[in-house]
Amino acid sequence: MSAFEALRRVLGDTARFKSLRDRIEILFEGQVRSWSRGTSGWLVMPVEREPAGFYLLSEDREGQRCGQEVLAAFLGPAVATIEPAPMSPGNEGADGILRAVGINYLSHLQRTDASALAMLERLEDAVATVTGTDVRRRSVRPSHVDLLRDFRLALLRGNGRVAEHALDELRLTGRLSAENLRFLKVELLGRLERWSELRDLPYLQEMLRARRPRAVNEILLEMLWWKEVAPLYTSELSAEDVYRRADLSSRYGVILNAVDVPITESGRKVTAVAAQVQGDRGRLERLLRAAATDAERGWLRSLVTHGDTAARPRPAILPTIQELFQQAQYGAVTRAFLESPEPSEADMAVQAVLEGDETNQAPAVRSLVSGFVEEGRLRPDRRLLRDLEELDRLVGGSCHSWTEWCARLGRDERWPDAAQVLRSQHHQWAGLESLSYAETRAAAENVLSAWAGANQEQVVAALDLLCSAAAKAAATMQAGEFFDVVLMLLVDQPSLSAPVRDAYLLLIVRLLESGPAESRYQETLNNALLLWRRIASPAAVDWGLSLVDVLLYAPSPVPEARLATVSEVINKIRSFQQRLSSRQDSELETLAGEAGLPVRQPQEQTSDADTVWKRLDGSVVGVYSLLPRAAASLEKRLSRLCSPRAVEGNTDKVATAALRSLVARADYLIVDTWHATHSATSAIDQARDRDKQIMPQGQGVTGFMQALEQHLSSA
Repeated sequence: MSAFEALRRVLGDTARFKSLRDRIEILFEGQVRSWSRGTSGWLVMPVEREPAGFYLLSEDREGQRCGQEVLAAFLGPAVATIEPAPMSPGNEGADGILRAVGINYLSHLQRTDASALAMLERLEDAVATVTGTDVRRRSVRPSHVDLLRDFRLALLRGNGRVAEHALDELRLTGRLSAENLRFLKVELLGRLERWSELRDLPYLQEMLRARRPRAVNEILLEMLWWKEVAPLYTSELSAEDVYRRADLSSRYGVILNAVDVPITESGRKVTAVAAQVQGDRGRLERLLRAAATDAERGWLRSLVTHGDTAARPRPAILPTIQELFQQAQYGAVTRAFLESPEPSEADMAVQAVLEGDETNQAPAVRSLVSGFVEEGRLRPDRRLLRDLEELDRLVGGSCHSWTEWCARLGRDERWPDAAQVLRSQHHQWAGLESLSYAETRAAAENVLSAWAGANQEQVVAALDLLCSAAAKAAATMQAGEFFDVVLMLLVDQPSLSAPVRDAYLLLIVRLLESGPAESRYQETLNNALLLWRRIASPAAVDWGLSLVDVLLYAPSPVPEARLATVSEVINKIRSFQQRLSSRQDSELETLAGEAGLPVRQPQEQTSDADTVWKRLDGSVVGVYSLLPRAAASLEKRLSRLCSPRAVEGNTDKVATAALRSLVARADYLIVDTWHATHSATSAIDQARDRDKQIMPQGQGVTGFMQALEQHLSSA
């Protein structure tokens, strides 16, 4: 039975609509005859089931989302409301027939005040508009919001080249201030761990005199650890010795106390040194409680008990709030003010909250200052009035969990600070993996509502954080709907740029690592294949190769479905044969062989870009990665292009002698930070500068090859 015949069987009783019967038949036939599976499309028609009426039908969630967005716009609440309708179990009745032709999701169109004729007219307009033209506006140049999205998604994958290009394009838009562009530059250098470049920025000292976002302060603290503190810190030197030799107080005093408890280990270590020298025992205790590992906790304890500093008596007279403020100890200023509030110190307390981005203490400080103003004990000047307005925005925008943030984002009112609130506060929240199924489902629905509603730009601006949160929660069953929604958001971007595609691939990797059930694995293959069909072109070949690489490396509960997907991608790439580089051709045929498909002979190398691989002849290529068979697979792909003396891999999870030896001997060293352990990569950083390490740009061994090619071309 064809889909048309099956859907005809469940078509609702058009006799109930009397004179509208013919128009409903036309609406039905026009949609069903052009409908095809695997396209995330949707249908609207009356269905013979309870409750009776029109239903929105789709095979997947993406189809439901698109259909609901269109129908809500054309119908409006005065005509009908759209309510999700669960399908009955089993294969009997209308729902069984729908399920047989691929319909898995329903929503009931509950007519409200309008007549049946008015509702049908709106449905006809909606269907005619969608089938007649693509109504989405597409700009010739990406907007600054899209460029910010690409910038941060590229940093999420560690792709500095693409991130720098996006930052250059952002400058040309003229939409961002010079100060914000400087902050983005700091973010770029920090996320790529290019600490020397960050320290040498010509405007760094000028930036330290201005108010900075917390994210920038966190990055600057990491830079201080790697470039100023860690090189000096030895068992022979006390914290005070290091503090004095690095001249931290005069050069970076405003940074050391800008964040009370940083989110990174290196940030916590450098602030612990400052707290030890300043005698701030309370802060040291908070840092100890925040330590992420036993090793870090042990390091902090040794700092407290090391040398004469710990035993030296502290002054009996505690510093005043003004002295604390002058020393940029903003957390201490806030706590002292809350313990003993005075109107004369309110100005410093407000500034301290804003400088430290102390969202937890902000409401209490604001309440006390408001009380002083109402009682006439404080007359704010212009600067304090501006600070109080900023404090009000901080208090009004503060959230305490993912569920609270998503709920506010999903309301039908603009929230222009939503992305910034998430960026500055999400590290204080419990992860999505700790939420219940109901909570994560509600969060997913709210994000989806925001994407289709008033806060779409905020969703775009926070897309990297949504991807990161979804990736961390991929292994948990309860976060499945949130994960799927983020995948939908990526696919539904007006511009499927390289960073967007790479983020989609990252989520697929995390999902496959979690060992999905057969049905979820099959759905993942189908969706990835749909995306590939949309973007397939010579420019997207590297993404297709990465997809094949990821699928072949991950266990598969449905090997035959994986082979079919891999075959389609490889065959499509082969159709671009004349546009492939030697590296792409080599990888393509290596992957074909690993998949069990016929292998073609490699193309001859003709261009300078092809012969650059000869630089690897006779060299030792080192690979540090926890990916299985990484070195062997890389050697096989390189063998078609050049003749390295050896390709040696290391999978040690700690700093072993073998790892140190490889780092020292390798002419070229690939460090896969996505599949690595912190202790091992720290040892590599100590033995080899970052600019002499090659960081993969894509997924799997394909990412190694892309990074090697870029490194050789720029050498």
